[in-house]
Amino acid sequence: MRGTIRELGSGARAWGTVGELVDATLVKNVASLYVIQFANYLLSLITIPYLVRVLGPVNYGAVAFAQSLIGYFMVFVDYGFDLSATRKISVHRQDPATVSQIAVNTWAAKGLLCVLGFLILVVITLLIPQVREIWQLVFVLYGLVVGNVLFPVWLFQGMERMVAISTINLGMRLLVVIGMLFAVRRPEDYVVYAALLSAGGFIAGGVGLVIGVHTFGLRLVQPSMSTIWSSLVDGWLLFLANAASTVYVLGNSFILGLLTNYTAVAHYRAGEQLVRAVVWVLSPLARAVYPRSTKIASDSRSPLLRWAVMLLLGFGSIGLLLSLVLAISATVAVDLLLGPGYEPVANVIRILSPLPFLVAVSYVLGPQVMISLGLDRIFTAALLVGALVDVIL
Repeated sequence: MRGTIRELGSGARAWGTVGELVDATLVKNVASLYVIQFANYLLSLITIPYLVRVLGPVNYGAVAFAQSLIGYFMVFVDYGFDLSATRKISVHRQDPATVSQIAVNTWAAKGLLCVLGFLILVVITLLIPQVREIWQLVFVLYGLVVGNVLFPVWLFQGMERMVAISTINLGMRLLVVIGMLFAVRRPEDYVVYAALLSAGGFIAGGVGLVIGVHTFGLRLVQPSMSTIWSSLVDGWLLFLANAASTVYVLGNSFILGLLTNYTAVAHYRAGEQLVRAVVWVLSPLARAVYPRSTKIASDSRSPLLRWAVMLLLGFGSIGLLLSLVLAISATVAVDLLLGPGYEPVANVIRILSPLPFLVAVSYVLGPQVMISLGLDRIFTAALLVGALVDVIL
């Protein structure tokens, strides 16, 4: 009983410091990420309308189909490290030796998964006719997976240096858009666009790796199979969670391409991208507060739950507003951004319009609460059920 009272008292004292956790570092991270996010929106307003008009529905749909397939391999290589490695680095950020060990193990594990993923892609290409038809596009886009291996998003997030991630990605994306405007001029240039995407991802990954090693003074220690295996075991449940969410976040275009045609994929993908662009309004804030949530959870459970209630009210209100805006403005957005031939996209947007609110709630209950408290099994089970329902539907 006395232990319980002490725990509650400790929680109350810790809760008194939660307000202090919204400090200058967190505010700076959030503000900077939103400035960069706004710049990304401007680039999206150039990229999506340009591609749907230049490539046409068929080739734009082919690119969307290939990107959706590559999305599975991105998640396979990520293996939940963006959550599991971030969580470990956030807790041990004051110990350079431990951070270096975690970083090297994570890079090594992702490298092995990348090689395995490429072999799986070769088999899929040989077995599935729809993939075999666009094999050049698929293999060119695999450069994005290699770039994902190199880019230590988990390292920057764990050290609460998220601005660096977004700045690098924005710079590379700007170069890709400039290259697109010069090199992608005909429907047949869809492979050129894929090459630009892969080159941008690969370069961003290399730059991120170099900056991460230099900024945090990492020592490139020798990894071992036992430590790599330990990293894979630690991230297993979160990998299942990410894989499940990929089915209904990135994978629907691939499933649709297997069952219908590239025009249908183009209509769905265009609407989904516009909705996801709105959902991304919440992403910088969620990424900025996640390391802080794991830090609070490592001290005491009670202040984390109070912190989560505050986040839930804020995230939920923003998400609900965004959902209403999407539902009301669907037709106008399609006419303005996509033009003739894409009228069915308005219905896709209306159907997907609840996503901002649903994602806002899940951003809090998932990473900020469940993962911060180590409830990986419950979190994974929820996403697996969602993926199963998605595939059945």
